[in-house]
Formats: sequence, structure tokens, C-alpha cells
Amino acid sequence: MPATCHPDADIAPVQRWSKREIAAQALSWTGGLSLLRRISRSRELDSRSTRLQALRRVSQSKYLILCYHRVGTEGIPYYCTLPVPQFEMQMRYLRRHYRILSMAEMVAEMQNPPAKPTQAVAVTFDDGYSDLHKYALPILKKHEIPATIYLIADCIESGQVAWYDRIFLALQVACSRIELPLPGAAHFSLGSSQQRIEVGARIVSILRNTPVAQRKEACAALEKQVQLPAEPLSGRMLSWPQIREMRSAGIFFGAHTLSHPALGQLSRAEIERELAESKRVLQERIGEPVLDFAFPFGRPEDCGPFAYEAAARCGFRSAVTTTWGYNTPGANMHALRRVQLGDERTSAAFGLQLCRSFLAASESAPLTAPASLPARSEAHLAAEHALVQGSSNA
Repeated sequence: MPATCHPDADIAPVQRWSKREIAAQALSWTGGLSLLRRISRSRELDSRSTRLQALRRVSQSKYLILCYHRVGTEGIPYYCTLPVPQFEMQMRYLRRHYRILSMAEMVAEMQNPPAKPTQAVAVTFDDGYSDLHKYALPILKKHEIPATIYLIADCIESGQVAWYDRIFLALQVACSRIELPLPGAAHFSLGSSQQRIEVGARIVSILRNTPVAQRKEACAALEKQVQLPAEPLSGRMLSWPQIREMRSAGIFFGAHTLSHPALGQLSRAEIERELAESKRVLQERIGEPVLDFAFPFGRPEDCGPFAYEAAARCGFRSAVTTTWGYNTPGANMHALRRVQLGDERTSAAFGLQLCRSFLAASESAPLTAPASLPARSEAHLAAEHALVQGSSNA
């Protein structure tokens, strides 16, 4: 059923709902979703039990950090799409139903929590794509959402997209087959656009776990085989004037390294350079302290054993990962968890996933990404999860 024919105005345009979306909408219409939101504020579900007694009283505040990358559907980044109406629906839902904090406010409250347990949400974006200025900024201003954007410093300085975006572009314009200097003499056959996105995710997943020199060699070999067109590469990253305009409008900025490497592949000195230099560049350009950081890719194996300590030594007050889940007072401020819910196409499905995230007991294992994904964007989501979280779906 097209959403435009439906009385619920908080449904982004879709042509067909999944079973999960239908179930979430039914829960919303019957008042169950509102009840679940109220329950999640005072109760949590002990995942070790399936009995009703598993619902127990919440003993501490919970803070959810949402992770996005872009708002838009065209061009780079090919691994990620988010229709503008869908993003606005999600921001409207957050403003109606949750307390929204900046990262500075969230960190301060986690360090000095209120006496009564509470919930709050922060909105973050990684990388610094230019469609955030064109599409996200008006929505964030409209709903008064103090989002934080983590910038790849070298990409903003040069105006060039990161190495993995160049891989995805190369695969979109390549012929039917490529060969890369990877273990096992890797050959890749290319078909549809969606298949090329999936192949790109596999290549990036391999390269993020290889030494930097080998990754650069593979990228250079790919670009010898495929000439990248200039137009898709032009203007894809935020410019400094756009960043300053967004900062004046209440948007905050953090660092996302110089070049977006997997820090686990670097030495201690290289890690500190990526963090400290990105901080320095951003502070000089923006004209204020840059105190928040996001780890590239963000899984523990991507960060390695030294990165969390390095983030603290470099003067960041917070550092976020892509480990799935919420945060509580007393958490390591340099290993904060985030969740990715941008694929949710209806307000009911988005709200249900927020409730699920808050309902989990704090001592439970890290949450995993929702198993059921909308069919419309399976390839893009599989690629995004592989790129950002290392999903085995890609």
C-alpha cells in the first residue's frame, strides 16, 4: 500500500511494507507502541529469561547514540542511501517522543547522572558528505536537533572522497571483471549495480583488515584498470564554508581521523598521528575545540588494542564505536556504543526499534543489528553493514 494513501502522516513513501513493518504499524494503531515506550522508561528485559518476570525495574539511565552517514539517494556513497522524507520522519519521531541531547550534553549527564533513571538520544553522522548540508541541515534545524558530524579531515581539506568510496565508484563504472592484488589472486565478476555494491563491500572488508601499504597497492591497481569519472567525485564532501554555516546553525563537529584507516592496522605512533592531527586541523578550520571522535569502521578489531587509550591521550572527551547498544553512566567515554536505524521506513518500525534498544538489560551482550531488513534496500544495507560493522551478509 503506498504511504501516500495512508492516514498516518509519519510514514515515508514506500511501495510495499515488510511483515515486520506491518506488525509494527498494527502495534502503533492499537496503542501498543505507546505502551511499550512507557514500559521501556521504567522496565528492562533480562535477555537470559523468556518469562514475564524477565521485565525488571530500570536501575540506571540509558543513552542511545544514533549513527547515520548520509541523507540522500544519489551518487557517492553508493553503499548507503537514505531518502530525505524517511530521515525527516525519523527526526520528527525523535522530537515528539524522546529527549535529544548533543554529545557534550550526553557526556556531561553520563558523568553526573540524575537521581531518577532517564532516557536520551543523540544523533551523529560519520564522514562529512555534502548532502548533509543540502538535505539534513534544514531538517535538523526545523526539529531543533543538535547533531554531531564526525569529519575525515583529509577528505574535507582536499574535497576528495575516502579510499573506500573510490572503490565503490570504480566498481560502478568498471566492465564485467576486475582483478586485484589480494590474497588468492582475487578476481571479481561484476553484474548489476546492486551486485557491484556487494562486491565493493567484500573488497573493503578485506582491505580494512590488511596493512595500509597493501591496501594502497590494491586501490592503485584498481584505478589503473578503471578510469574514475570526475563528475561523481565532485563536491561530495562538505566544504569549510558549509561546515561553518552548519556550526552557526547549532550543528556540532567531531574528528574521524585524517584518512579513515582501520586503526588496528597501525602502530601506536600512526594511531596518535591520525587522531591528533585530525583534531588539530579541524580546530584550526572551525575555530573552536574539537572534543568528540568516531573510530573508523568502529568494531573492536578495527580499533585495535591502543586506539581507545589514544583517544583519551589526544584530548577527546568522547569516542564512539559501531558496537551495537546503548550507554549507561560509568561507561568508558572512549568506547561508546551506537545503533543504526536509518533503514526503518515507517515511524512505527523506527519507534519499535528504539523501544527494543532501550528495553535490553544493561549487562546483556551487545545487541545485534535487526535481522529483518526492508527488501527495497537489502543490497545497500548489506554493503553498509559490511563497511561499518563487518557484517557477514556482504
